Amino acid sequence: MKNILRLKHWQVFVIVFSVYLAGMVLWQSNFSLGAISSLQFSVFANLISMTLFFLWILICGLYVNSFPDNPYRFRNILLTVASLCCIIGHAEINLERLSEEGMIFPEWISFLVVPVTLFAMIYILYTIPKSLKSMELKRKARLTELLPDSFLLFLFPIGVWFIQPRFNKVLDIMQQ
Repeated sequence: MKNILRLKHWQVFVIVFSVYLAGMVLWQSNFSLGAISSLQFSVFANLISMTLFFLWILICGLYVNSFPDNPYRFRNILLTVASLCCIIGHAEINLERLSEEGMIFPEWISFLVVPVTLFAMIYILYTIPKSLKSMELKRKARLTELLPDSFLLFLFPIGVWFIQPRFNKVLDIMQQ
């Protein structure tokens, strides 16, 4: 877990964004390898990039929450469930793109998954920035103090460029 937090901001950005960009390029191209189309490759690449992004968020959140000096504590199980809900929700959204090729998904799946994903995203966008800002300020952060960080975390993948150095800084301070 520490190895992922020790990555530089550009390394996390390149890992997550390159897979995401590959998915976008594949989506615009028109080829197939056997029975697998470019759209299917695109969906697979986007599934991988969103999974990597939410696992990065999960690892950062669990690690920052593990420090005893953290003024804002949250339940690890809730963050884990919220991250998994976001992964499942983004997977469902990406898999719906395959309806262009005739794959049909029942409507009730979207009806259930989308609201759960929304609430899970709100939970993640509240707890991780609040915990990080509280660690930096050494007190519980107010809502107005964590809103810019929530916005940066929401701006995938650009937010990684600004948030990862702060996780590195907190990691360095806590290890001294």
